[in-house]
Amino acid sequence: MAETERQPLRERNRQLAREVVLDAAERLLERGETADFSMRALAAEAGVGFATPFNHFGSKNAIMQALSARLIQRMAAQFCEEAADGDAIDHVLVMGRISVALLLEKPDVHKAVVGSLGVANSEPGPVRQNSRELWSLALGDYVGVATEMKALAQSVLADQLAFTFRGCVSFWIAGELQGEDLAIAFRSGASALLLGFASPSRRKDLVEQIKRL
Repeated sequence: MAETERQPLRERNRQLAREVVLDAAERLLERGETADFSMRALAAEAGVGFATPFNHFGSKNAIMQALSARLIQRMAAQFCEEAADGDAIDHVLVMGRISVALLLEKPDVHKAVVGSLGVANSEPGPVRQNSRELWSLALGDYVGVATEMKALAQSVLADQLAFTFRGCVSFWIAGELQGEDLAIAFRSGASALLLGFASPSRRKDLVEQIKRL
């Protein structure tokens, strides 16, 4: 039985309403609207009452954060569906490929979403935590990491991969990195980062990958 089918009816309805609002926000962004679209326009696009987006999210910034969280969930789900072979290093590179591909499916939407998260708010959002969890999923049991580096890798590597990915995406949003170069930029950065943690048997391969990029 699907997870949603096990939820109480009230919770299912709440989730459905949230998804309707988020889908509407994506449509507005896809049509070239900026993150400055009005909540009234959002409610009209979603076909719900004016108060509904506020009731479920509280603010426009929270809606953008929810879109970011949904995108990260899609990245994680597709990664799990692929069930790629290999070790933690291979899996990080697969996660990078999947994540970039999803970003590029709706570039205008995702540029607006990620770009809006760079604005300071009174309370920090969950983006860093969500990103850390995504890369922790890719790292898994850290096979491929040198034994003597495993404890340090578990402490810092997921965060550093999140920073590397976000940095590449930021240059893409700014127009300094083209879409066709985004995957290569992350693969190069991630490979350089992983080089410091990889087992001896993997280091040579990583160096060769960097040289080919």
